[in-house]
Amino acid sequence: MNEYVKGCLTFIAIVTALIALAVGWFFWSSNKRIKQAEIDGITFSKECDSVKFITEQPEIQLAKFKKNEISVLKFQILRNGKLIEDTLIKNGNAKKSPDTEYKTITIPYKSFLKTDTIVVTTQNKLHYYISGYNHYAYLHYGMAGYLGSHDCRFNDNPTINNEVFLSAVLFREHGWLNPEISKHIKKISPSDSIAYYSFAEKCRIKIKDAERILKEKRKNQVFRTTTINGIEVGPKDSYYLFGEETESGTRPNDLVPRNLKHYVVKINCATGEYKRYSNYPFDN
Repeated sequence: MNEYVKGCLTFIAIVTALIALAVGWFFWSSNKRIKQAEIDGITFSKECDSVKFITEQPEIQLAKFKKNEISVLKFQILRNGKLIEDTLIKNGNAKKSPDTEYKTITIPYKSFLKTDTIVVTTQNKLHYYISGYNHYAYLHYGMAGYLGSHDCRFNDNPTINNEVFLSAVLFREHGWLNPEISKHIKKISPSDSIAYYSFAEKCRIKIKDAERILKEKRKNQVFRTTTINGIEVGPKDSYYLFGEETESGTRPNDLVPRNLKHYVVKINCATGEYKRYSNYPFDN
């Protein structure tokens, strides 16, 4: 083998070794960053969670209310079992959302404790208990992975009347008329599929039975949509919850229904008893 060939082989071996070292270093560094991110995620989360006050003045949306029901909203802070900071907000200050059924309003407190519960009461005496606002650690990443830095961000997915929401929306049908009773009622969301189907499996009336009852009992109206709203678990009885929207008096060429109505259907998980509310929760 001549010197030229030996030189080429030596050069190839050196380049291959350098590439192997570079790849090995990249994976070692990447793995180290991943492990460091896991450690920092826990450390920084504790740091962000130590923030005592909420100063972001979060927004809430009001859904499916009649105008006179939210013309004035009463805000209170529930702190250490006592209601303080009574504040009345006229709905004229609310911002209209693209969906006309939704209106947005800002919680009127510039600062409140993370452990506080915001209580909102509508004109028609529906109560909403909003809690769980907090901050979380947002880790910074670049092209090479975790950069080793972070910032604390506001977590705007509170618990409203015992149910966790991705955003703060006060639905009319979720309001509490009697909080002392309603706070003992738990709702299982269909999004929590394990809990939802596990509970339904224990019921005498199964999900397919409830859906059959829903179809059989449907009123003779122009049908629009049906939604599965979850399971309401109470101290005595539990119910499958469905939502219905119907429209009447609509011509085929109408783009917007002229008479859209919302209903809530409850089907007893043990007996199959059917209840349909056109003005839920007032006519139950």
